[in-house]
Amino acid sequence: MSSPALLLAVGAAAFWALSQVLTKEGLRRMDFVAYGVVRPLFALPFIVAYGFITSSLRFPELGLVGIAACGGVIDSFLGTLLYMFSLRRIPAHQAAPLSSTAPFWGVVTAVLFLGERPHPIVFVAAVLVVLGAYFLGSRRSGETTGRPVVGTLAALGAGVLWGVAETLPAKHCLAQGMTPITYQLIMVGAAAGSWGLLAIWRRRHLHWSPKGLGIAFQSAFAGFFLGWLLWLSGLSLAPASVLAPVRGSTILFSFLLSILLLHERPSLRAVVGLLFVSAGVFLVSIMA
Repeated sequence: MSSPALLLAVGAAAFWALSQVLTKEGLRRMDFVAYGVVRPLFALPFIVAYGFITSSLRFPELGLVGIAACGGVIDSFLGTLLYMFSLRRIPAHQAAPLSSTAPFWGVVTAVLFLGERPHPIVFVAAVLVVLGAYFLGSRRSGETTGRPVVGTLAALGAGVLWGVAETLPAKHCLAQGMTPITYQLIMVGAAAGSWGLLAIWRRRHLHWSPKGLGIAFQSAFAGFFLGWLLWLSGLSLAPASVLAPVRGSTILFSFLLSILLLHERPSLRAVVGLLFVSAGVFLVSIMA
């Protein structure tokens, strides 16, 4: 794996982590459907502007457009919906690590469906990341209340969907000649349409707040625009099975940002989990 691909993936992980942490704050001030609707809408102008400035918006055959749209529905609608659902039932410092099992599913998807050759180090790195997520998601020994099972399963489900969508449809479309920004535009557009349909089907008044909208804007710019732009650029330079574990560094960044922005206090188990994740990311980085 090239060093630029590694740096792009780490940068994407950092912006996605920021988006995850901001989402916890945003959901405290807005209805979750309203939050889901405005985020892709905020990101679309930046994506379109970047595409025109770089002259890289080129739409391929209809079949690839459909695959990219499916990727957006799976990742940025269904996956995000499960993640938001989990945040309503378990704390952010548990939900974010549990959903960050995405690297494991990304490696499995790349090997099973993309035909990439499995590398032993990559699988070891993926296992370390998932093991780290387990420790990070475990409750402190002094706590008497358990984590709601539904919230835990929702966070894990988000990780599965994110891992598959960030690897299979994205890598396939890029391999067929679709530019990263074109994939990103179709993906985010499909997500916006899905959230809009949910809002119409729900038939409820959407709760807005100026501060919530500001947080949604920051989350959209960090996650939908910068995060995906960096990830897709890196994915076009390296095999998906090698790059997927680097996405696990999202846990590192979300761990630190939850302390800085949400003022959460890490437990000893969380520190152990952090070390496992660091080891996994390091193993992948030395392959660059």
